[in-house]
Amino acid sequence: MLKEARRWLSGTIACKLWVAFFSVFLITYLATAIVVLTAVRSAVTTANLDTLAQRARLQLNGLDARVEQLATNLRAWSKLDVMNDLASGDVDKRVALALENLKTEYALKGDLFAFDNTGRLVAASGFHDGIASLPEVWRPTDKIRFIDKHASPQDGKPIVALSMPVVSAFSSGFKLGTLVLVYPWAEIRTALSDNSILYRLDNPPVLLDATLAGIDSGDAPKGARKDWVEVGGQRYLANDDRIQRGLLSGWQVTVLEPPDALYQTLRDVALQLAVLCALLALPLTLAIRWLANRLTAPLRDLTQVVTGITETGDLARRVTLPVFDEIGKLATAFNQLAARLETASVEREKFVHELEQAAAELENKVLDRTGKLTAANAELTRTLGDLKAAQSQLIQQEKLASLGQLVAGVAHELNNPIGFIYANFPHLEEYVLTLLGLVDELRQLPLAADDRRRLEARLDEADLEFLRQDLMKIIKSGKSGATRVKDIISSLRSFSRLDEALVKSVRLEEGLDDTLALLQHHFKNNIQLIRDYRLNIAVLCRPGELNQVFMNIIFNALQAIEDSGSVTVRTFAADDQAVVEISDSGRGIPAEIRDRIFDPFFTTKKIGEGTGLGLSISYGIIEKHGGRIEVSSEPGAGTTFRLTLPLSGNALAAADKKASHEH
Repeated sequence: MLKEARRWLSGTIACKLWVAFFSVFLITYLATAIVVLTAVRSAVTTANLDTLAQRARLQLNGLDARVEQLATNLRAWSKLDVMNDLASGDVDKRVALALENLKTEYALKGDLFAFDNTGRLVAASGFHDGIASLPEVWRPTDKIRFIDKHASPQDGKPIVALSMPVVSAFSSGFKLGTLVLVYPWAEIRTALSDNSILYRLDNPPVLLDATLAGIDSGDAPKGARKDWVEVGGQRYLANDDRIQRGLLSGWQVTVLEPPDALYQTLRDVALQLAVLCALLALPLTLAIRWLANRLTAPLRDLTQVVTGITETGDLARRVTLPVFDEIGKLATAFNQLAARLETASVEREKFVHELEQAAAELENKVLDRTGKLTAANAELTRTLGDLKAAQSQLIQQEKLASLGQLVAGVAHELNNPIGFIYANFPHLEEYVLTLLGLVDELRQLPLAADDRRRLEARLDEADLEFLRQDLMKIIKSGKSGATRVKDIISSLRSFSRLDEALVKSVRLEEGLDDTLALLQHHFKNNIQLIRDYRLNIAVLCRPGELNQVFMNIIFNALQAIEDSGSVTVRTFAADDQAVVEISDSGRGIPAEIRDRIFDPFFTTKKIGEGTGLGLSISYGIIEKHGGRIEVSSEPGAGTTFRLTLPLSGNALAAADKKASHEH
């Protein structure tokens, strides 16, 4: 059966069109029907829930209003003048008469009880057998108290009660007794509508009453419910409302509704949708049948012509259709295509041979051109490497030459005046001490009393002792400043000497100290400098070039420290190698760029703050010395540059010899 259905479905275009259109219609209509039913169900459910919530709210408001009215009345009754007779035990029965009148006047469904301050029953509005003293459950607080559902001390029937202390009108602090209003639970139950459940939100909730038969505390829905619930083995649509404050605080009413009305509405809507589907399916089926016949008849003629051309290869066949719609246009286009194919078939044979010859020639040219491009690419790569090396060297030499000339000129110009200043301070100190000695001798000379008083007055006015101490401090600080300037100028001259480009044996510590002296102003108050010199032997090198390397690395270390930290400079010997380690506690170098820091023009600084040539030039200088430069870094843990140089300097001497031969 299934095979026959598949054969029928794949047999003709008409079958496929009918199945396709009808499937689309059914899927679309079913989806629409589902959406409509879902929307109707949601709308009806929402409306019912709102109605249930309103019903619950009305019931609770009615109960709350009733209890609040009773509480208001009880407050007023406790302040009646007749209540003062509670202190005398109601000898003339005025309290009992008042309670009976109040019950009659206000048509109370319950009774009023009056107790004295010892808890003894004094008067009641009705039957009071079994109650001689104030029950424990009715004992009031300092204000009105609502006693929830409980058994009556008289007959055990369920009741609620309001208890109010009675205070003397003459002394607000003197308690006369207690006034209790008992209200039957049956009257509370009358406020509940059908399918309602009343319970108190304790932990767990306590079922107070229900209008549904067979409901117990285990069946009552717990907490706030605004959806479907199962109560007593049956599903209900439920919604509730509760009282948050007041005498009935914690009371909640849940109203249930059977789902019959909702289901009936959904069944009615589903039936109407099914009838509408049947009414729409009939004209759709007829339209599909007509359309299928309209399309397939011309297509059969076109298929016969195409089959004939395919089987015989005769491109001279043409299609003749008496229609002028899209299928007619398709037939015309097919005829034009067949004519072009017939012409192209002849020309194709002509061009095939020409294309084969052109392809062979093109392949030879491509192979030849590929070889030339490969060779040119290799040459360009070598040239680019040479240009980069030459560029780095030229920039280094130009920078060192310019810096050396500038620093040497400035240091020379500053050396003479600072020399004068430095040389004059010893004489100034000597002259000041001489003058102070003369003043002391003058004070020892024998003078007339008036002259000595005038002299001492002048000395006190000039504050000789302060001048003596302050002059020596000024001379000392001046000598210290001049010495510091003199040392800086000496470091500049040592750092920038033009003969430092020659190969010579020097202690690396001297170049490090000169560099650190020049960078001293870059050391902030919170950056600590640590020197650990353990090499202290001469190394054959170009001191000027190594000073440039030290300058680049130490300056980068200072820039890597943002707030506080330290820079450590170590020198030591290891396996006939001189080792210089420069470490900082800065932000470190990320792993993804660590292999690129020695590339020319690579920099992580902002535009205008760096060119990316410092480490590249430093790498070339160390490599030319026959050494190596290594870096280790962890982000956030600092960076260490390790410079290793041969103590013998053989590699540097060989490089100089090779350079002299090339020149």
